Amino acid sequence: MKNLATRRIPLLAPPKSLLLRHAHVATVKTLLLVLAAASVHAQTPVAASSAPAPSAPAATVPDIFGLTKPNWLTVASVTVKEGYDTNLFGVSTNLAGHPDIANVSSSFTTVSANLTFDLLAGSGAQNDGFFKTLTLAYAADYTAYTAAAREDNLRNTVTLALKGKSGPWTLSIENPFLYVYGSKEDQFFGTYNNLGYGVVRERRNQIQERNTSSLRYDAPDWFVRAVGNATYYNLLINEHDPVGTYKGYANWVNRDDINAGVDLGYKLTPDFAFVAGWRIGQQTQARLYYSLVDNDNTYNRALFGFEGKLLPWLQLQTVAGPDFRRYSDGSHSGITGDRHTWFYTQSQLTATFTSSDTLTASNKVWHFVSSAGLYSIQETLDGLTYKHDFSEKLSASVGVNIVGHRYDFPAIRNDWTRSYPIDVTYAFNRSFSVSLDYNNTGGHSHFPTTITPGQNFSESLVSLSVKASF
Repeated sequence: MKNLATRRIPLLAPPKSLLLRHAHVATVKTLLLVLAAASVHAQTPVAASSAPAPSAPAATVPDIFGLTKPNWLTVASVTVKEGYDTNLFGVSTNLAGHPDIANVSSSFTTVSANLTFDLLAGSGAQNDGFFKTLTLAYAADYTAYTAAAREDNLRNTVTLALKGKSGPWTLSIENPFLYVYGSKEDQFFGTYNNLGYGVVRERRNQIQERNTSSLRYDAPDWFVRAVGNATYYNLLINEHDPVGTYKGYANWVNRDDINAGVDLGYKLTPDFAFVAGWRIGQQTQARLYYSLVDNDNTYNRALFGFEGKLLPWLQLQTVAGPDFRRYSDGSHSGITGDRHTWFYTQSQLTATFTSSDTLTASNKVWHFVSSAGLYSIQETLDGLTYKHDFSEKLSASVGVNIVGHRYDFPAIRNDWTRSYPIDVTYAFNRSFSVSLDYNNTGGHSHFPTTITPGQNFSESLVSLSVKASF
């Protein structure tokens, strides 16, 4: 194991390019904020938000360490994780003339810190004012690898969450911002399989930002909701033409997806509604300096579905519908044809069978720009997790996650991974817990290896972590 005491852990240091990058994304988000503020009434939580609701302020009593958090600090924790990865780069083939990366095993150490600040604490605004939640959270995760020091990285995540409610109006805005302080040079891969070594891309120097906002008005039998979503990737790595000396070098491009629209809901019961909506959006990408290929497009998306409590113990949120796409650059497009109609779907189901048993299932199918920037892809994400609490202290979960990338014509690729995560956690008390995690991942191509050689790989990852909460 590496001695982390000898490592200098860098601080959050976003580059200057953050200030004025992708103005169209920032403009739409600003308009949403202005709309929310001007109404002084607001919006509903996003149906498929990936982040949990902010924790309520903790009681001001000392923990086992003798410390008492102020009421404006709702979360404060430190976690140390020791683990072992059997395939650090997620590939099964090496490229001649470069260091071996196939099936490279490595132990690793991750040190994490989490803080959440309640910006309304002490003001009493949660009880009297329109804003019920206004939190700012910071999470830092520094990982050091024994076998490959260049893969060391620090992930900095800052999340702003706002929720408000007054009468029939509900507001929700959530904006996680991630800056990864990592290597600006990528690896040399014998076969281009971004499903296998997508985890390598995630360790590179980069920025990711996601915004989910909504404004909802409720009537007794119906509701109307304005929504906006933005996803932004900015890969801050060095770009090289992958020929000659740099043959096999993986370049990643900047990509974004932004959309806005309206949902109309008819309440079949007070807690369950039929929903119809429309989205107008666009996707753009950066161009590689040695290639004119792009997959810029605009789209209109019709959505139909249901949301709410189908049964007292069953929560369902599901939408699906046609995605009408128009690709902008026919002469240099990474897809054949400039007009396409795709199928879009996104859903989540949560079944709370008992206070100790929860089953969660999720699905998303959509089209996006490939991370290499050369093609258009259909991405499929499926997840299933079952969690059981054996007691107040002992809990465990098991699941399966399926990821698929089907490349649009003329590309010939259809890559999939299947992962099986297992977690066992024991909480000695509210301040101290231990977790054991295992995840096995297998990747394969639906095409013969003669067409897409080297796409198959396997990886196992095991870790033990200790968490102290204050």
